[in-house]
Amino acid sequence: MSAEGAGPGPGPEPGAGPGPLCPEHGQALNGFCCSERRLVCAACTGLGGRCRGHRIRRAEKRAEELRNKIVDQCERLQLQSATITKYVADVLPGKNQRAVSMASAARELVIQRLGLVRSLCESEEQRLLEQVHGEEERAHQSILTQRVHWAEALQKLDSIRGSLVDMLTHLDDLQLIQKEQEIFERHGGCAYG
Repeated sequence: MSAEGAGPGPGPEPGAGPGPLCPEHGQALNGFCCSERRLVCAACTGLGGRCRGHRIRRAEKRAEELRNKIVDQCERLQLQSATITKYVADVLPGKNQRAVSMASAARELVIQRLGLVRSLCESEEQRLLEQVHGEEERAHQSILTQRVHWAEALQKLDSIRGSLVDMLTHLDDLQLIQKEQEIFERHGGCAYG
């Protein structure tokens, strides 16, 4: 018989590996109380235990659910990244071309109309050309700003996805459950039950 907290001996199941123990009972935390949303040991759910009568799931099952939720979130982030990439590749070049075409057409129109009365309207021609150029510059600036915004959004999504993948790779089941709230507050605030 070993003294309480004295190390190996009766207590954690063989093959369970070292892991956190119940602070109240000193037994392996191998269950998850759905009511209190915490890891529990067999004594917590037994006669006189704090979680007796609560809905209890195996820790491995709860960790599997969390992993599935993280994988789902990674997939959603990947879809968002793909949508942004497609937008940047397909839509922004078209907007740029339209801005160039519109500016060119406006220039031609201005030159054609004002060419008839050039001697009287040279200052007006210059003003209108500068206005067209200003609009063109604003359109280009808007497109550049959108590119920067979407590039930053892609980088943030990649960073979040990378962080989640890193957690999936490096956290064991119990650590994953213990960090559940932090994970979903930091990486998207997904609702889960």
